[in-house]
Amino acid sequence: MTAKEGVKEAEIGLIPEDWGLKIENVKDTIEIEIYADEIVLPKDFNNKTKNFICIGCLFVPLSEKKKLVHNLSNSRCLYEKNEEWTWDYKKCLFSRDGDSQCKKQWHDQNTCEIHHADLRSSRSNKSQKDISKKWLDLLIRHNKRDKREIYFNILYIELDKLQIENFGQEKVHENIYNRFFRTTIDYGMKYFFSGNKKIVVKKVIHDKGSMEFHKYFPYLNLIKLDFQLGENMAIENTDVIFVDSDHRNYLEDDYELVNESQLIQFIDLIIGSTTQNIFYLSNDSLKKEVAMIIRPLVKRLLENPYNKHSSYNYFKKQKITFFPKNKIEDAKRISSDLYSNLFEEFGKDNFYTKKTLDMPAYDPNQTELSSWCSNEN
Repeated sequence: MTAKEGVKEAEIGLIPEDWGLKIENVKDTIEIEIYADEIVLPKDFNNKTKNFICIGCLFVPLSEKKKLVHNLSNSRCLYEKNEEWTWDYKKCLFSRDGDSQCKKQWHDQNTCEIHHADLRSSRSNKSQKDISKKWLDLLIRHNKRDKREIYFNILYIELDKLQIENFGQEKVHENIYNRFFRTTIDYGMKYFFSGNKKIVVKKVIHDKGSMEFHKYFPYLNLIKLDFQLGENMAIENTDVIFVDSDHRNYLEDDYELVNESQLIQFIDLIIGSTTQNIFYLSNDSLKKEVAMIIRPLVKRLLENPYNKHSSYNYFKKQKITFFPKNKIEDAKRISSDLYSNLFEEFGKDNFYTKKTLDMPAYDPNQTELSSWCSNEN
């Protein structure tokens, strides 16, 4: 947005008139990037629409980004002896003449996009299955070792408890998403990183989709959030950056975008497998198997989110929240006041964490054994 456009928006009351005057004196800072994805009105395996919106944000400290991307990339190689992934097959140490451990066909297959919605036991290839499992294993392993690399905040908005007609006549779900997106980032910044240092969000990256064309979301949303933040917090680039989650579209041009696409895929996998546990959207065996990897963490985040002594070390690193706890009769207060802090307006009691998991526990080995026994009989 140009300064002239900003002044014009201020004149019609959308953003403060002094939005361009905020001074950022950054010393001893924590610099982070945020990667976001969503689930809107999904359908379960009975083809019934589930009336919620899920917003997931991955908070990546720049000091940890290189290591996290490196670990995600290296997980793509399914040959155990190779510890270094390369996007270029010719540079793979095991692609040389005389060594059949890596073939171009296998390497290309390992370059696949990881998208939770596409995981199916009947159609997903070995790479999609194994890389998805390895990424979630990485999350759990890093938590168990108390590594400070993976921070995420997931918010579910339960639409049955809101008067959604008060969010506008057109693009209602996008309008709701627009407002709660700020809340998800705001809370994550304060909960994960607040302290004596200054927090600077360098940029916010979002998966390409309908929000890219929303009237306010790409350019005004983060400006409003920036002015809601305290003195020790700031957003450097207030334009939401949209990146295709399929990194293969960038392999020829920009490896930084390749890395950012992978981080979008990572948060997509986290929110997809989390949602599978909570709402049991699919009865597919692969989706259930993948969900079981993250299930111990999800269960603890819902039952005891502030446990500082958990062996999963999630306190102030990961959070799952639902809104609202009680039915909100006057939803106009959300839609009319663009600068309201939802936690203050409705009280923290309306954000809750305790929820039972709809998906039953699943053991793929037991299922295979049962199937074998039934065939024998």
